[in-house]
Amino acid sequence: MSALDDLVEFWNRETERWIGGDLEVPERLRAWFKSYQGKGQGAVRLDVFPEPYTGKLIGNDAPMIMLGLNPGGAVPRFQAHGGYFVEQLKSMSYHDWASTAPYVGELWESIHGRNTYYRNRFKFAQRLFERSEWQMSNGVFFEMYPYHSSRVTGSMTPPADALREFVLDPLGELNSSFIFAFGKPWFDVPRRLDLKPGRDLNVKWATPSRTARAFPLKSGQELIVMAQNGYAGPPGAADTDALAKELKLR
Repeated sequence: MSALDDLVEFWNRETERWIGGDLEVPERLRAWFKSYQGKGQGAVRLDVFPEPYTGKLIGNDAPMIMLGLNPGGAVPRFQAHGGYFVEQLKSMSYHDWASTAPYVGELWESIHGRNTYYRNRFKFAQRLFERSEWQMSNGVFFEMYPYHSSRVTGSMTPPADALREFVLDPLGELNSSFIFAFGKPWFDVPRRLDLKPGRDLNVKWATPSRTARAFPLKSGQELIVMAQNGYAGPPGAADTDALAKELKLR
């Protein structure tokens, strides 16, 4: 079984187990779970289902891969037992549900308003590749840590084995030249994965505090890690154009 197929099958089973009422963290995820110990608003929530990724992994011919830190704050009305998304997951697999771009769907946005977190990422993808026809369903979003917390209040240092097994190895099978990682904690990941040193991207950023570094992966892809002060998301229009030129996409 390929790494991608194994990932999809594992999270389909794991989500089904959680829906069935078993909230215990399984042995396979325990070291990953323990790698972040947030307190207060940063405490991990197990009363909502973990979300390791959203996006279509099987049959996606134009994926745009972006990595974040964690799925964000829990919204029990959607993600706890009896919630809207959990009710949807009772009739479909986790992968099929994640493929529907649920956080920009009518149900979510009718209650929470326009989802700027996801829509900014979609805009980034369209600008970077100059593809206005690029669909939201092509967005593939993985997390460094798959459990919800309202804030990140401690160090997030997932085991290298978990990042290989649950993030980089499966993503290496997707048809995409780049994997974009947002947030300063990602800058420490290549060292822990024993990746080659990589290179600083020679970009004249409109946002002076922005930094970016490219790391070659064994899949042939490049991991592009980006961050700016106080922000763990994609760049705006001017910096996206500058990045595209540096990556020879223009």
